[in-house]
Amino acid sequence: MIEIYAHEYKVVSQKLIGKMLDKEITVEAFSQAVVHILELLQNAEPKNPEFAAKRAEFYHLDGSLRQAGKLYKHVLELAPPEELKQQELDAIRRYCPMLLTTPKECFPLKDIIAVHHPDRPLIGYHLFWEDDYDFPDDYEPCDHEEIWVEYDPHQEVVMNVMTFFHSYVIESKEAAIEAGENNQRPIIRIEWGKHGSLLKGWEEIQIPMREVSALEWIKETYEHVQIGGRAADHPLKRFWPVGFEGTFAEYTDFSVPVDPLELLDRKPLMFKSHWVNAIIFTQGLLYNFHPKMEWPERFIAAEQTQGVGFTRN
Repeated sequence: MIEIYAHEYKVVSQKLIGKMLDKEITVEAFSQAVVHILELLQNAEPKNPEFAAKRAEFYHLDGSLRQAGKLYKHVLELAPPEELKQQELDAIRRYCPMLLTTPKECFPLKDIIAVHHPDRPLIGYHLFWEDDYDFPDDYEPCDHEEIWVEYDPHQEVVMNVMTFFHSYVIESKEAAIEAGENNQRPIIRIEWGKHGSLLKGWEEIQIPMREVSALEWIKETYEHVQIGGRAADHPLKRFWPVGFEGTFAEYTDFSVPVDPLELLDRKPLMFKSHWVNAIIFTQGLLYNFHPKMEWPERFIAAEQTQGVGFTRN
């Protein structure tokens, strides 16, 4: 019988994937179902932190914070964060991105957490803005954005820069060149109110599976936030701007520098771990945040199997 069940589960899984991609099944509904499957796998491989981490992530997404916290803690018991070497601490500061916001940006940067990859010369910079203009009602009092910087530890230069742009990982070799012209600090352009992280040459970057460029995406978002964005009449938005007031040129006027290194020096939240969400939840922030994919390889693997969001420029 087990062979029959295994075959039928494979068929059902493929149908489930199709329904998810067609948006007939929501992420919330999937989260509630998949945690039980992950629990089976966790029980089968109790020393493997992967399944506990994924269960925690889905509980976190579903708003079950106590269950998520218990599992995140367990993940770090199975795979404790490593101690940062001095050269890794130096690298985190050396390659810390410089941000450029627009003059009308309405939310300040609250926190930054830097996590060094345990096996690669790769640093994740996790930015936490005060909020996302489109989501006053998500019970997450911040907007979590990600930047990854890959570097050469011998030549001490930036090799690649990637960001998590509205659920897609984008990268730009031009951004690495620009970093070299800026004392090895990448420059990231920050979208008004929503904080999409744009790279040098962003106008030409193609967003995968959407068949649009980042420029077209930003133009569409500009029109969206001009009229108040999502949940325009929500009471928690009553002290926010009614909408973006200004031209598209002003919307893309990335001219105001924000240096997250100043925050990082005041509050040196720097870690070394594969399990980034667990680190942020248990050792980083005192407030809730939206969990995101820890490292770009999750996107690369998804692209190779399903064509999910990864693009190169």
